[in-house]
Amino acid sequence: MDAVISGVRHIKIFVTDLARSAQWYKRVFSLRLELSFQDDDGVVRGMQFSLPCTDLKIALREHPAWVNYDADPFALATTREALDAWDAHLGRLGILRTPVLRASGGHALGFRDPDGMQIRLYAPDEAVAAETLGHGSVISSSNPVDPSTLLR
Repeated sequence: MDAVISGVRHIKIFVTDLARSAQWYKRVFSLRLELSFQDDDGVVRGMQFSLPCTDLKIALREHPAWVNYDADPFALATTREALDAWDAHLGRLGILRTPVLRASGGHALGFRDPDGMQIRLYAPDEAVAAETLGHGSVISSSNPVDPSTLLR
């Protein structure tokens, strides 16, 4: 049998305050709680949620020392049309976000969770991908954009 990967099972996100982050992620993504994890001292410091319409699990783990404020450790796939719906949804929730931006291989919208971690919603676009990725383009991070300047 070949060693194959069949997909992504879960994403674990380290947070500073489990209750606050669980409430935020449930509100933004309509997550459903599946499991809570107690540490040896009996305190719940982890939760696993299911993401509707997918097989993906999102796990939150309270560990303040491991929170990374400048990372965008994952991007969630969507469509270009849905990015506009996400923009409206996040606006209704009062969540600051970037406008829908042209990105490498598609379009993206970014926002931050309560701990400041970047979350990206990404819509692939074959035409954009052909222009940026299909011609040996180099994507540089030497002049990164400060997301706070894009938030509205």
